Amino acid sequence: MAPICDMDLVVIGIVRKIRGVRGWLKLHSFSGEWDHFYRLKSLSLRSKNRLWKEEYQVEAFKLVHGIGTIKLLGIDTPEDGKRLSGCEILVPKDQGALLKENQWYLCDLVGLEVLDTNGKVLGEIVSMFESSDDIMEVRKPDGTNFMIPFRSNFVREPDPGSRTIVLTADWLHN
Repeated sequence: MAPICDMDLVVIGIVRKIRGVRGWLKLHSFSGEWDHFYRLKSLSLRSKNRLWKEEYQVEAFKLVHGIGTIKLLGIDTPEDGKRLSGCEILVPKDQGALLKENQWYLCDLVGLEVLDTNGKVLGEIVSMFESSDDIMEVRKPDGTNFMIPFRSNFVREPDPGSRTIVLTADWLHN
């Protein structure tokens, strides 16, 4: 599974806490990979409650004992960095980790038609909720919604070409 995204941006991690006295921040990478962080020139940080989002220029990135740390322009003290703890890190999709086979950005699933195993349209994915079992919210043709865990024992792999996904656990939509 891959991180969620916001329009053309993808959430690649979060700011964990400050590191040192010069404004460096410790990060958590959702993909577990760090290579794409080295190429970042800028990024957006979004608050946990999603009430604000700010753009930052990246001064430097480095790994310290296997933990990603980043220095952002204008964040020069522990006090500056502390307010960013817990913020989501957003970048354009092409600057995120490379997706492997059978990986998708969750937001790319929004808009897919949900079919039953006979090809009947059950609805459309209207949102995705990131959790230990990512959840698809599906709107039925009658306007009601139901939820489906995005797991292989409930749905088949999405088909990006036909913009569909098949629900194999028919009992979930009744």
